Amino acid sequence: MAKLSVIAKADVQAHDQYQAPRAATKALSSSNVGPNGYSLWVCDSQLADGATIEWDADHGDDAVYVLSGELDVDGRRCPAGGSVIVESGLTVTATAIGETRVVHFGCTDPTPPTGGLFGAANTEGHGVHVVGPEGMFQSGQPEGVRAIWYADSTCDTCRVQLLEVISPPSNETKGKAHSHSMDEIIYLLEGTITMGAYHLEPFTALCVPGDARYALVGGPEGHRFLNFRRDVSEQIYERNSEPLLETGLSRGGHATNDVR
Repeated sequence: MAKLSVIAKADVQAHDQYQAPRAATKALSSSNVGPNGYSLWVCDSQLADGATIEWDADHGDDAVYVLSGELDVDGRRCPAGGSVIVESGLTVTATAIGETRVVHFGCTDPTPPTGGLFGAANTEGHGVHVVGPEGMFQSGQPEGVRAIWYADSTCDTCRVQLLEVISPPSNETKGKAHSHSMDEIIYLLEGTITMGAYHLEPFTALCVPGDARYALVGGPEGHRFLNFRRDVSEQIYERNSEPLLETGLSRGGHATNDVR
């Protein structure tokens, strides 16, 4: 896929079968919000109490953000605002506790990345990270734009990135034009974002291929979105400028280690 795409959940058909490429039971409503042919996918689903999501051994690193309700993984609870990071190759089951809404991200290629800045992840000792609402790291300003990092590629056994970006109400919401070295999916949860001719409402996926330049303009009400990537990324603002490494600590953040 060579170009950017925007897909709103309201514009795609909802199903009673789980629309992510993982086995699941008791889906009440599930929508595939990603474009065909892209390297990444995203699925927004409402699950009944006791619903399960199952992983066999043939998958890459997945990230599941809990919008409401809870997910249980082997007795560890992930509440709303937290995420479950399932590392590649694991056989795992997550169970919904009460009616639960999740946003599930993954990679089309089940093979873990090997050519990134940090190299290949360790193939031994893979597990599941159950990360609470405070994340593994936080960066930015407490009263300004900040990011909660649930995974930032620095783990020894996975390279996936999932972060939540929160921008408060403001009249100064225009971001600088920039690019990232990795393909990404931005999934808007609250507020509005404008990008050129596109106007994004909540529950819209913005899929941006690596090295594509773009700028986001947030609405005055503030906004909140998720950002998913397969591997560690670098950000470039001015063309031909020095790339900026994108991890929780490299962006001036600090460890929060909200691990369940």
